Amino acid sequence: MGAIHNLITVSHKDKMRIAFLHPDLGIGGAEQLVVNLAVALQKKGHRVKIYTPFHDPNHAFKETTDGTLDVEVRGNLFPRAILNKMVAFCAFVRMIFAAIYLILYGGHFDVIVVDQVSACIPILRLFGRKVLFYCHFPDKLLCVERRSIFKKIYRLFLDLFEEITTGMAHVILVNSGFTQQIFNSSFKLLNILKKKTQILYPAIDFSKFEGGLEDASVAREINGEFFLSLNRYERKKNIGLAIKAFAEYKKLVKNAQEKLVVAGGYEERIPENREHYLELKQEAERLGVSDSVIFLRSVSDGVRVYLLNHAIGVLYTPENEHFGIVPVEAMYMQRPVIACQSGGPLESVVDGKTGFSLPTDEKRWAESMKSLTEGTRAKEMGKEGKSHVVRKFGLESFARMIDLYVNLASQGERNKKTE
Repeated sequence: MGAIHNLITVSHKDKMRIAFLHPDLGIGGAEQLVVNLAVALQKKGHRVKIYTPFHDPNHAFKETTDGTLDVEVRGNLFPRAILNKMVAFCAFVRMIFAAIYLILYGGHFDVIVVDQVSACIPILRLFGRKVLFYCHFPDKLLCVERRSIFKKIYRLFLDLFEEITTGMAHVILVNSGFTQQIFNSSFKLLNILKKKTQILYPAIDFSKFEGGLEDASVAREINGEFFLSLNRYERKKNIGLAIKAFAEYKKLVKNAQEKLVVAGGYEERIPENREHYLELKQEAERLGVSDSVIFLRSVSDGVRVYLLNHAIGVLYTPENEHFGIVPVEAMYMQRPVIACQSGGPLESVVDGKTGFSLPTDEKRWAESMKSLTEGTRAKEMGKEGKSHVVRKFGLESFARMIDLYVNLASQGERNKKTE
């Protein structure tokens, strides 16, 4: 409560110029969060601009392409990778280049909002800029492959640099209590220095799911009732669990006619997306359910709304997910969610009321899937889920809080003052 009290008592600037620095403005949970932050601040009367080293208008949220938000690509002169390696280092450099451009040619900004890559914060601070950093999850924990000596030394440097630069922000936000705990345990130096973080849960724009935005073009391909898995085509999303659970469901329910729709972000330029798509198709064939599993890639907003509006339930498979916006969207659309018993979904899904929080046991998942097809269980959970989301994850309260945090950062407050 002390942090909120401090925020409420800071003097409020009605209109500010606010810049965002984001490494890759594609389609994903982090990008949706950045778009929502920018739109929320814009609605509060602030002038907002996003700088990013990468933005493909053909694969991006519509707010970044229809004129709602001002997006400028800078920092892209440096490559995304060197011989398909050193991706993290290249992201650091690209963000630093984008920050240099912002400083030299962007004009005055009252606050710079940085997320994912903190490497650019020192140069922003050097030139007197006020910085708010939004931590989705410590990057040092996203790189788990460190077998070679070179990789260990390389990551040791990057990990230390990430921790030092993150601590230089005036205000640090995290997306969940889970991420906050991981942040404190992973960044031991910042913990010793008592650098504090505040939780700002991602929110959803309810209007995106209403007003006739539904695109039913995939209805004929699906042709029946279905369970939905909605994630990017990345191995860490654990989508294979959904396919295994569906195979168990088919064993549990004889002559089951339901299908599984696997949908999500996919970019041909990303090798992992291409490889994992094929791996998942092979997994469906191996388990004998390929005729009942439908794979959809890079679905539009309209198709996404259709899928969420008509699924029996949503299977959310990532383990130790930092937050996870999909369960929140699903609950708003009155779809029950089955999620892993870890990470951010423990703070969004109410076990037994808006869905199920389960260990990664496909048989347990199959049993819960079966329960959603019986009686009125799914309908009751869906109704409770929407009420829960409206109370906790609405855009209005989200906009009010980010406005207060940005004002705090604009006055140069440091994290230790938000205890």
